[in-house]
Amino acid sequence: MSLIGDYFLLYHGISDITLTISYGTEENKEKEEFFDIAALALSATRKDYEKFISLDSFKKLISKISDKKVNTLDELYQLQLSIVNAIENDTKNCNIEKMHESFEYLKNENIIGHFEYNKLISLFDPKELASCDDEIAVEDELQVDDKKPFKEAKTELDELLYELKELFITDDFKKELNETSNYLSNQKFSIGITGVMNAGKSTMLNALMGQEILGSAVVPETANLTIVKYGKPEAKVFYWNKEEWERIEQSAKEIESIKEFVEETKSIFKDELTEIIKEESLTENVDVNNLAAYTSAEASGKKCNLVKYVELKSELNFLSDGIEIVDTPGLDDPVIQREEITKEYLAQCDLMLHLMNVSQSATLKDVEFIIDALLYQNITKLLIVITRADTVSQQQLQEVINYTKSSIEKQLKAQNKDNKLNYILEHIKFIPISGRMALLHRTGRSEEAIKAGFYIEDTGILEIEDYLNETLFGSNSSKSELIIKSAKSQLRKTISKELKSFNYELVLLSKSKDELIADLEEFTKKKDTNKRIFASLSEDINLYKNDAKNYLETLEAFLSTELIELQNIIKQRVFNDVKYSFEKTKKRPESSRIKTIVETAIKDGIIDIIRDYRYKFIKKSQNIGEICEQKYQELGFVIGHKNDNFDARGFFQDDFKSGFLTSSNEVLISKIVHEVEDSKANKLPELDRALETFIKEEFSSIENTIKQKAKKVSELLIENFFNTIAEPLKVFEHKLKKDEKLLEDRIENFEEREKNKEVVTIDIHKKIKRLEAIVKGLK
Repeated sequence: MSLIGDYFLLYHGISDITLTISYGTEENKEKEEFFDIAALALSATRKDYEKFISLDSFKKLISKISDKKVNTLDELYQLQLSIVNAIENDTKNCNIEKMHESFEYLKNENIIGHFEYNKLISLFDPKELASCDDEIAVEDELQVDDKKPFKEAKTELDELLYELKELFITDDFKKELNETSNYLSNQKFSIGITGVMNAGKSTMLNALMGQEILGSAVVPETANLTIVKYGKPEAKVFYWNKEEWERIEQSAKEIESIKEFVEETKSIFKDELTEIIKEESLTENVDVNNLAAYTSAEASGKKCNLVKYVELKSELNFLSDGIEIVDTPGLDDPVIQREEITKEYLAQCDLMLHLMNVSQSATLKDVEFIIDALLYQNITKLLIVITRADTVSQQQLQEVINYTKSSIEKQLKAQNKDNKLNYILEHIKFIPISGRMALLHRTGRSEEAIKAGFYIEDTGILEIEDYLNETLFGSNSSKSELIIKSAKSQLRKTISKELKSFNYELVLLSKSKDELIADLEEFTKKKDTNKRIFASLSEDINLYKNDAKNYLETLEAFLSTELIELQNIIKQRVFNDVKYSFEKTKKRPESSRIKTIVETAIKDGIIDIIRDYRYKFIKKSQNIGEICEQKYQELGFVIGHKNDNFDARGFFQDDFKSGFLTSSNEVLISKIVHEVEDSKANKLPELDRALETFIKEEFSSIENTIKQKAKKVSELLIENFFNTIAEPLKVFEHKLKKDEKLLEDRIENFEEREKNKEVVTIDIHKKIKRLEAIVKGLK
């Protein structure tokens, strides 16, 4: 006979039975004894608990599994909760089956009724636990693994979302599930494609997409930035606006190549120019098949001169997983404004492919761009694709790779950054490709490629595809991991709120109508108090939010001061170098050296300024967050962070890290270089004044751009930050309204709900168990 059998005798008045039970090993005895006693303790309810706790034999049995005494209903509830937690954390299904036997014994002996029995059985389902021979816990089976490839992890989450929509009863929580689903479905993965003219960008992209959608052999050059997205086939061109065109004309005064570009454009378009260049950028939908007329530098009419960028949509399979391609004009594009737009987009890309023609590889422009991308543009993955690989031998390909690496090292030394060489080489991968042969395979002309000696495996396109897939969607993709974690975090929050609704509904189902009416009266009494608390907290949060927004003015003043200081630093570095060169060599310094000094000083200086800006922004947010957290804690709220202390850095981990170095400095550099070339050793004060004037003039636009970007990022972060801060308050306020509605509904429909209370209770218990198991898996 089990312990429950012995207790049953005690319960019926036999008070001095000695328990003598044989289990085998001592460990098994302790386990079975625990589950027997646990079943007994869990069978007590608030309606009959007094006859349980009044028995000395019950207390003696409880002492075998807990050092806490059970003398009140609250203490019984605490014991039951501890038992459930213990079973939940470390239990196999064979133990639960033993508990089921105990529950059945209690039912057969009329200790518990049929309803109570079914409820207890539903709470402990052996199917949800690992078998006694299985070391894998159920949460591992349910867990959506962060380290799985993105598509696999997303599929599991999609299936989970579908199941949750069936389990959830509340429309607003179902809406949250739809938001999570949309978040997963609408993620974008951007690939930036760069290279000098004739690098073979269009050919490789067409091979990747399996269709000659971009100009290649017939139309050799793409003159504009082209953003390729998935969607119903269409093309849209965006023209320069008036302000942008004026900047281009201004640049033409200093840079000869832009001067030629402007003169050519004016001579072609004449009066028509004012019909296209407007205050706001004009857009035009164009025929996809005629896109080359707007994007090709070789097309007649030179429409590409007026086009800022192009958006192209296609239903190609390659794009269907949310991939967007940013196909850039050549790095040697004469229009520096296009370079700025290119950098703006590349700063947001998840991966960059830089193409180099094997016969023209590692030009100075290539090397400078690679260094700039990895050191200053926040690019973390860079694939260098060496095109036209079919025209050289394997040995020559390796020589090109080695030469590229040595060129990077040489340029870094010129910038006094050779300590960054290993970092750059660690973030670069080289893949040779025969784009033309790959394109033949992908467009139904495989025989032609094979006759030339190239199977698809020999072209390099498959290796590139594998690299893209692993980088964007692989198990080690940082972006994929972040997306999955964010979706799971949102799911945990939503499930947690639905669990509270289910549990509150169970509480209501267990109460009489008089108790429910009393609860509603108490609820009504506290409503005004809660409203005052919510209003007070909301007002405080709005005050802190306005304080944070006002602080942006202080930060803007900080930027102004720091950028003025940076101007002085640039001027002083150039002046000192010229002076030193005259004193030591009697010559002016090389123009390339002056260019490097200015470019490096600007980039390093702006990075340092933005880093300090970010520090001040986070410090202010930290102070506000700590104050809000203290107010919440005083009222029993929790902001919801894992750590004990509020940490604002968790909100701003990757912000302010990119997009601040996209302005071209060519005009400023050109002015400074020309002034240095005309300088004389006996007229250095004139050089000093000229440098100050040029730098101040050109820094005006740089300063405005940086301030605008910093303000835009900061305002967005403030909005997100305070939404997070206010979330616990909104959640609690929402819960109170929902609880009140449930309570009113339960009273109004009391008689009808009582008829099927047992079925509803068991159904809710099952849903709660399933939701709890899902939450465990979302780790």
